[in-house]
Order: sequence, then structure tokens, then C-alpha cells
Amino acid sequence: MPVSERPRGSRLEELRAEILTASDPDRAVPAGLLESWLRSKNALGAPGNVRDVPRVDEDLIDNHLLEMFQAPMARAAEDLAGSGMGLLLADAHGRIVQRWSLDSSAMNQLDRLGTVRGAVLAEDAVGTNGVGTAIASGRSVQISGAEHFADVYHDALCTGAPVWHPITGKLLAAVTMSTKIDERSGLLLPLTNSLAAQLQQHVLDAAQPGSRAMLAAFLDASARHDGPVVAFGPDGLTMRSRRAGELTQTDVDLIGHLCAGLRHEARLTAELSTGTTAVDATVLDAGAGVVAALRPAPRVTVGHGRPASDGLVGQTKSWLGVAHHVSRHISARTALLVAGEPGSGKTSLALGRPYRPGSVQPDVAVVHTAQRQIIGDQAWLQELVDAVEGPTRVVVRAVEHLDPQALAALRSLIEANTGLGSVLVTATAATQSEAAAMATRLGVAMVWVPPLRERSSDIPALWNAFAAQRSPGLRLALGDDARRALEAAGWPGNLAELRTLVAQMVAEGSRGVVQLDQLPDSLRAHRSWSMIERTEMETIRRALQEAGGNRSKAAELLGVSRATIHRKLKTYNLSG
Repeated sequence: MPVSERPRGSRLEELRAEILTASDPDRAVPAGLLESWLRSKNALGAPGNVRDVPRVDEDLIDNHLLEMFQAPMARAAEDLAGSGMGLLLADAHGRIVQRWSLDSSAMNQLDRLGTVRGAVLAEDAVGTNGVGTAIASGRSVQISGAEHFADVYHDALCTGAPVWHPITGKLLAAVTMSTKIDERSGLLLPLTNSLAAQLQQHVLDAAQPGSRAMLAAFLDASARHDGPVVAFGPDGLTMRSRRAGELTQTDVDLIGHLCAGLRHEARLTAELSTGTTAVDATVLDAGAGVVAALRPAPRVTVGHGRPASDGLVGQTKSWLGVAHHVSRHISARTALLVAGEPGSGKTSLALGRPYRPGSVQPDVAVVHTAQRQIIGDQAWLQELVDAVEGPTRVVVRAVEHLDPQALAALRSLIEANTGLGSVLVTATAATQSEAAAMATRLGVAMVWVPPLRERSSDIPALWNAFAAQRSPGLRLALGDDARRALEAAGWPGNLAELRTLVAQMVAEGSRGVVQLDQLPDSLRAHRSWSMIERTEMETIRRALQEAGGNRSKAAELLGVSRATIHRKLKTYNLSG
């Protein structure tokens, strides 16, 4: 019987009561649901006998299963953010191994139902439900409201699917999407099936010869290391340990970016949503991948005990190349013009550390040309002379504001100071040729700082660093869609514009994972579809193709209303 024809509401409750007390069941109930009810009755008696959800001890929970599926499940949970749904992974016995959701309402619903880690949702423990019935029947199911055996689940909607080992055919687990009953339930069954298929493909990828060494090294590191462990293998295979559960997908992508191309063991530092993190990367033999063990990195403080990053944030080739160039000039005590667009990080590069206006630099004298307007030309030039002749190196900011006479005076000071101490000069310019002309007037070498749009892969780490600076201890992470939107933006204000955005989000009270719809309209133009949206689109396309383009027939095939199909087609701009 099609899903759309199932009896609902009070009639369904009457049928359930009648079937569980009578000897001749009403065959209007779908056969699969009826079989589950009868199995539940034989195991538990009356629905009222289910009062509490049983739980098993921690040592009986299959953490190996969790570590196998942590990465794809966490990624799916981020894609489902804002949907009000919780994700559950259960072992083959119906025991909840872990749950995922970025929505507090979904987690509260799971708490109320007793659906926590270690809870046993097998049919013979709590009756008909999305976890236990998927395992007992060996096929995907959607259990809504009164279709549940136990009364406690009567406002819940659970869609579950078994996960089979793609090689042995053994039942490994069950994956379930759980939420309150609402109109969004129509496509949950194909979505759950799609997630189960992804988990099975994940197992298949891990079983390939090239991936076995990575999987073994990952499991060994997870057992030995107290902190999170992430591993990257061939063909994009990713593993996360149980302790890596707090990492966002953006965090994992950032770690993967840092580890890409490594040829030997390395100790790196990453600005993650969980804070500044030390990454001990182990490169496996024969191209088997990289295993990264994470731990909190030491923090230094600046002014009033505020934490600061230990160094400049960024790992793109262009940024690292410029940072190395600047470092060489500082070491050689030679002058250099550091030029770039507004807010691109010129002063931070000149200092060799993140620049914070008003902070004291014990080993660097910072002279800003704007002071000329306050103290006058003569006093400013004397300050510049004292700085250049002093024991520390000098950074002169914003020399584009100097008139020809002041620029000539600065050049004379630089030439007189050659070899005594480095003088680094920053300038804002629209183009590299404009910056080169200024360097010629100063008689110094020039380096061009790449704008943020040319180092977009650094945006997640910069976001995390700015959030930590703005509000230490606050977790303000980027969701996948939000990250992709920021990486596609133009950023005319560069780092300063990104820093302002983070400050705005903090001031507005944003917390947790920032989603696309929380960003300003100007940054949402480059929209990319989430996993749940991509799966919905593909499901609708297939149904329309099978129905010969007939929307009513496609809706019937999917068990949803024609209005739902029409709304989804409009949302995704699909023809049909």
C-alpha cells in the first residue's frame, strides 16, 4: 500500500489498539507495520508496558563502529542544520552508538524520548520504531506518530535504514533521521536511504587495499592519543575519532589542507573553531595518507591577559611566500616596502605577528604617518629619526599619505640606516604597478600582499582566529554553506572586512555553527546546495522521469502531495 494511503491520526490509533487486542487484525494496516506491531506485542505485551528506554553500559557500545562512521555522519549533520532533525547511528542490536544534530530543539526532543548514547531501541525493547524496525525487517522504514508501538513516541517521526557491509552482506548498523511530525517528512525516506548508501560506500572505500594502511594507523592513533584524531586517505577517504566529534566539517577541511602535500612528519598549528590547535601529522608510507593527532596549542597573551595567536594565520602558497620574503628582509636588516590592497594584512606581515592597534610591540617601533596630522611635521620627523636610530627595528605604516618632501626624508633615513636595522614600510595601493612606483621613489624592494579573494582557502582559519580574538572561549564556527559563500565572495575590504563581519556576528549574539542564512545578503549570492538539498533534487528528478513528467504521478511515487512537488520544483528551479 502506498505511504500516502496509510490510515492516520485517531483511526490509526484505533486500529493499533484493535490489532493488539484482537485475534483477527484489520488488514487495512500496511503489512510491514502490522508485522512489526505483532512482533512488538509478542515481546512486550501491551504498549503501556514500555515505560523506560533501557540502556547498556559504556563498555558495551561499539566505538569502532562510531570511528568508522563519525566523519560522514558529522558531515550529514551539518548539512541538516536548521531542519530540526537529529541523526542516530545504532549498532546491529539497536543500541545507539551516537547521535548528531546542530539544532537544540532536536537534541531536546531526543533527550525527552530517552534517545541517548547507549539507549536500546531494538523492537523487543521498545516496540515499533525507526531504529529497531529497520533492523528487524532488514529494510528502510518510516514510523510516524501512532504507528509507533509505545505511546511515548506518538509525536515523533523516525525514518530508519539498515547499513549493510558491501562485501560480506552482514548487517553493520542502522541510521535514522528523527524529528517531530511535520510536513517535511515526505522526502525523509529517500534521504535516509541515500545516507545509508553513503555509509556503505564509506565502508567499501575503507576496505580498498590502498586504504587499509590508513585505517589501521588511524585506529591505532585513536587508541593511543587522548585527543581528537583525523585521518586522510586515498580518494578523499576521511576518518574522525570519537573525540573529534566537536570538530566542524570546516575544521576537518582546514586540517586536510594543512596536511596536503606533506612528505614527512610535521608539527603544525591550526586555528580551528575549538581554538588554536597543535596538529601532529604522520605521513604514511606508499601514499596511504596522513594521520593527524590534535591537542590544544600553547597560547600567549597580549595586554590584560587576552589570548593571541602564536603567529600569522594562513597556509596558502602565495601568503606563505610573501611571509617568507618579509622574514628574509628582517633577518638581513634590509629595507622593504610591504604593499597591498586596504586591509590585506600588510602591518601584520611587517611585524611578523598579528597586528592589534594600541598593543605595545616591545621589539618593534611602529610609526604611523597619520600622526603627522596630530603632532605636526617636525615632531613627527623627529619621532621617525629617533625610531630609526634606536635599537629596535622599525615599521612605518601608510606611507602613501606622505608628501614628496616627507617621502624624500624617509628615503634618506633608510639609506643612512642600511645594515643597521631593518626598516619595513607599508603602503596601500590599488595595483602592483602603483606599489612598484612607490618602492622606486623610496629606493627599496617591494613585496605585494595577496588580497583575501586570492587566498580564499585561508578564510576558515582566519574566521576562527578573529572569533577567538574577539571573544575568547566563544565557539563561532562556519557551516559548510556559509564557508563556501565566504570563499566565493569578493572581499574588497580584505581581512579588515572579514574581521568586521566576525565582530558583527559576535555582537548580534551568534553562537555555535553559523549557517548561510545568518550571513548578510551581500554574501549569500553564491549559494551552494547542501547534501539534503542535492539528494532531494535528485530524488524528484528520478520520480519525474519515471512518471514521464507527470507531477501528480511523481508525487504519488514519492508518497507526498502534488503541492509539495510543485513547491520543491520552484525552490530548486527545476523544470518538470
